[in-house]
Amino acid sequence: MKLIYTFFCVLILFGGKAQSIDSLALTGFSDAVLELQNSELIRNGTLSVSVKSVNDKKTIFAINSEKSLPSASILKLVSTATILSVLGGDFRYQTFLEYDGFIMKDTLVGNIYIRGTGDPSLGSERFKEYPSGSQLITRWTSAIQKTGIKYIKGDVLADATYFDKNTLADSWIWGDLGNYYGAGVSGLNFNDNQYRIKFKSGINEDDPASFLGIEPAIPYLTFKNLVTTGERGSGDKTVVYGNPLSNQVILTGTVPRGVPTFSVKGSIPDPATYAAYALKQSLATTILVIPETMTFRLIKSAIMPGPRKILDEYKSPPLREICQQANFWSVNLYADSFLKKAGKTLEGKTDYDDAAKAVTNYWWNRKADMRGFFIKDGSGLSPSGSVTTNNLTDILSLATKEASYPDFYKSIAILGVNGTVRNLGKGTKAAGNIRAKSGSIEGTRAYAGYVTTKSGAVLSFAMIANKYQQENSRTVSEELVRLMTLLAGF
Repeated sequence: MKLIYTFFCVLILFGGKAQSIDSLALTGFSDAVLELQNSELIRNGTLSVSVKSVNDKKTIFAINSEKSLPSASILKLVSTATILSVLGGDFRYQTFLEYDGFIMKDTLVGNIYIRGTGDPSLGSERFKEYPSGSQLITRWTSAIQKTGIKYIKGDVLADATYFDKNTLADSWIWGDLGNYYGAGVSGLNFNDNQYRIKFKSGINEDDPASFLGIEPAIPYLTFKNLVTTGERGSGDKTVVYGNPLSNQVILTGTVPRGVPTFSVKGSIPDPATYAAYALKQSLATTILVIPETMTFRLIKSAIMPGPRKILDEYKSPPLREICQQANFWSVNLYADSFLKKAGKTLEGKTDYDDAAKAVTNYWWNRKADMRGFFIKDGSGLSPSGSVTTNNLTDILSLATKEASYPDFYKSIAILGVNGTVRNLGKGTKAAGNIRAKSGSIEGTRAYAGYVTTKSGAVLSFAMIANKYQQENSRTVSEELVRLMTLLAGF
C-alpha cells in the first residue's frame, strides 16, 4: 500500500507567504483514512485519496492515488473545468431556425430547419429566465408567422449534424439508456432530452400499476408497461428500457403503493426528431395549412442543396450557469455534451472516444499527470471508464491557474449548503467550507473538490471508495464525509 504524507508541519506557499497545515490534524486524517481502508467495509476493495496544494501541486497526502478506479460523477469536474477553460464562462450556444427554397406570396416552397450547435440546455426548465421547450416552440412558430407564411411545401427538419451520430457512449449499461440520466447527446438537444412518465399504483402490492401517459406527448413512441405496485414509501424502483434505434419503450420495476399519480423520468430516444415533431404540430394547429405529405425528420448529412436563411437565432444561458447546473445537480447530459463540444473545439472530433482523447491531451499539455486517465464519457456514467485521484487533484490544482477558475469554483456545490451535497456535513467544520462534487455508481462512492485550510491555503482533494461491501453504501458515504470534515480541520 502506497501512503504519502508529511509529519509535523507542512508548509504551503500561498499568497507569497509560507502558511502551515496543522500536523495533528494531518495525522488524524491519515489515521482515519488507514482505519477506513483496513475496515470490513473496504477489505475487498480500494480506498484512493489524494490531497494537494493547489499552489504548486505538491502532495499533502496520498494513498492508492495512482490506481485507476471508476470515477462516477466526480468526472464532471474535469468536463466543466475543461469546457470553461476552452470557451470561457461568457460563451453561449446558438440554435437557429432556418428555411431554404423561396417564399411565393404566402407559401414557402422549401423546408424549415431547426439547427443545433450542441446546446444541452435548449428548452430546459432549469433556467427560469430562459424559455422552456414549449415556449421555444411558440417562439419559433411566431417567427415563421411573422414572415407571412401560411403554407409550406416542404418538411420540418432537425439538423443535429454539429455532433457525430453516436449519441450514446458504447460502454453505457443497457438498463441506464432509457432512464433520464442515460439520455444521449445530440447536436440538437431539447427539453433536457427527457419526458415524464405517469403511473397510478394498484391497491395491493404486486398489483399492476396503470400507465397514465407521458408529458410532453410523443405519439410516435409506444410503451409496453410491466410496472407493478411495490411497498408503500418504496420510491422509484422503475427501469425504462429504450434506445435511439427504436421508438418502443419497455417499462419495468415498481412504484410505491398509495400514490394516486407517481411520475418518473425517461430519456427521449431522439431529441432532435422530437423538436421537429413539436414544431410541426404547433404549425399545424396555429398558422399553417399543412399538406398530408409534410413530414418531420432528422437530416443525416450537413450537406443539403441550397442556402438557408435565418428566421430566428436563440442564445443559451452563459456557459458558467450551465456548468453550475451540471455540477450542482449532477446532470449527465450537460457533462457529456461538454466533452463533445471540447473535442470539436480542440481537435475537430466529437465521437466519445476521440473527444476523451482531446480532453486528456489538453490536460497533459498543461502538465497534469494523466497516467491512468481512461475515460469513456464526460459524465462518469460508464462503469468501465477510470481515473486516478492523482489525475483529479492535478487537474483541480491546474484549474486554479486558469482565467476561468472563479466561474469553475462557483460551479461546485458547497458542502452542507446546496446542490447534491446540501445535506452532508451539517454542523461540522466542513459545512460552508468545502466545495465538493459527489459521485455514485454501483460499487463506487466518490467526492472531489477544494477545501480551505485554517491558514487560508486552498487544497485540492479527491477520494474514491471502490468495491466496498454493497450492503453498506450509506456507511461508506458517511465515512467519506467524515474524511472531508477532517480535511476542513487542516
